[in-house]
Amino acid sequence: MLKILEEVSSRHKKKINKIEKLKELRLPQDALEALKSGNLTKEDRDYFLKCFGCFFKGSDYMIRVRISTLTPKKAFVLGEVAKKFGKDYIDLTTRAQVELRFIEEKNLLKVIETLWENGISTYQTGVDNFRGILTDPMAGISVSSIIDDNLLKAKLENEFLGKDLCVLPRKFNIGICGNIKNTSNVFTQDLGFALAKRDGEYGFRVFMGGRVGMIGRDSGVFVDVDEAVELFRGVKELFKKYGFRDNRNKNRFAFLIKEVGIENFIKALEEYLSREFKRGGELLTSTKINIHLEEELLNGKKAYKFIVPSGIFSGSDLIEAGRLAEKFGGEIRLSYDQNFYITNAKESIKETKLYKKYSPNPYFNHLVACAGTKTCSFAVIENKSDAINLAKKLSEFVPINGIVKFHWSACVKGCGIHGVGDFGFEGSKVKVDGVVKEGVNIYIGGNSMKEGKKVLSVPLDEVEKYILPMMKLYQGSNKTYEEWFRETEMSEWAAAFIMKFNAKYFEFLPSLPLKSKKIEYFEIKELGNKLFYQIAGVHAFDDLFRPLKVKSLKEFGFKGGIYNVVDGMVSGKYEVWSEVLDQLRMENGK
Repeated sequence: MLKILEEVSSRHKKKINKIEKLKELRLPQDALEALKSGNLTKEDRDYFLKCFGCFFKGSDYMIRVRISTLTPKKAFVLGEVAKKFGKDYIDLTTRAQVELRFIEEKNLLKVIETLWENGISTYQTGVDNFRGILTDPMAGISVSSIIDDNLLKAKLENEFLGKDLCVLPRKFNIGICGNIKNTSNVFTQDLGFALAKRDGEYGFRVFMGGRVGMIGRDSGVFVDVDEAVELFRGVKELFKKYGFRDNRNKNRFAFLIKEVGIENFIKALEEYLSREFKRGGELLTSTKINIHLEEELLNGKKAYKFIVPSGIFSGSDLIEAGRLAEKFGGEIRLSYDQNFYITNAKESIKETKLYKKYSPNPYFNHLVACAGTKTCSFAVIENKSDAINLAKKLSEFVPINGIVKFHWSACVKGCGIHGVGDFGFEGSKVKVDGVVKEGVNIYIGGNSMKEGKKVLSVPLDEVEKYILPMMKLYQGSNKTYEEWFRETEMSEWAAAFIMKFNAKYFEFLPSLPLKSKKIEYFEIKELGNKLFYQIAGVHAFDDLFRPLKVKSLKEFGFKGGIYNVVDGMVSGKYEVWSEVLDQLRMENGK
């Protein structure tokens, strides 16, 4: 099977990309020495320093810290550095890490050495490296944590951290979840280890080939902690040797898996390691994202979640969080959704000023947003403020008690993992009346095991008009939005129609669940009839599946415009939703 890897890899060796050529110029360690001597080159600033977590932003640097558990002491160090050198600004990231910003080059070496001296690593948090390993924030301390992720994390980091700098074809993300709750978004990683049980023994089921917001493949392999390390060692070597180095847009591990096939890759891996891995085992990690705001701990105490909208935080507040953690004898544990927990706490923590500032809110609890145009050159929209503004408007107009996941990515790179949100927003450009404006592509129906569908592209300044009707339909439910949407028996495209119609015309909130049960042709007729009834006060047909006679809005004096769309829906003119949405756009002139 290794021969298949060789054959596939050879097809991608005719022309290597410019980054691979850049890697041949020097070693990453040379850039670190250049920083110390004050002789940085353009290539050092633009690429090699990223191996040490230092990202040049044109006039200053962002520093990404490889850490997910903060002792009070480390919180104080990071907070003071942010206050002194980084305008008191901190970002919490979707890999449960900390980013410092606005660091001037003259202070860069001092800052990273201060961090390193205090046991805070920045190594390999950028470019073609094994990035920060995403783990369960409750690893080893909660009643639902079966295997302490930190055991495997430490062993895996020992395989590459500080050693294999920038040797991969592309970045590589690893996730571990030894918890029955999916607390680390484990299924969307290049390599994911999810809690499983086989023959009475706990271990991990291995998922491969995920990407940002995209779901990995279940390999069927079952491993214990030591076997997981051996498996990783083999994956590392095979990806280094056979991973593609031509088109950087298609160089992730997922593309190697796709081209070779997951079964063939596993066989090649076993051939390379001269061993066979066990198969099967019961997957114990939930396929639903963890929604809990409080976690029961093994010591009888609790961990309380602090909600940080869009991950926008500060050094001052991190210091205060450190003081609270110190007071309760706990730690700060970061989560993939840009929030954090304080462990070992009591109910009284809710009375603190910091908790009240970052207290739970249904529209913010599961809000994720990547950097945006203020600090990212790839971004199309500002993003963080856009996410916060939408959440505020929805809180005002449609209060809910439920759980809804809004994920915002400022561009197609998807750092806001928009593919797994109930609603995913991807920054884009849209044309309105011939004018190009900032916009978003809207994805709906995503979850931890299924990527959302892109259904609409809308102007950014109108996005709340599209989301409001779905929130009004959801309002009052005691279920999560994911569960509620599944029970509506509504397709993603039917939801897109409701969103678009409400945004452009008048309020139409159909009764649910739908009888057509996602059969597109009948779904169009059913929603058309419900809309017809709202307009005319009578049904367009008596039986959805065997209509004897279909009425027309013309009989009630309506002409043209949207009524052409409704007549077409009830008469069976449209077979698929794309035809309806296209007609809506034509009737509206946009």
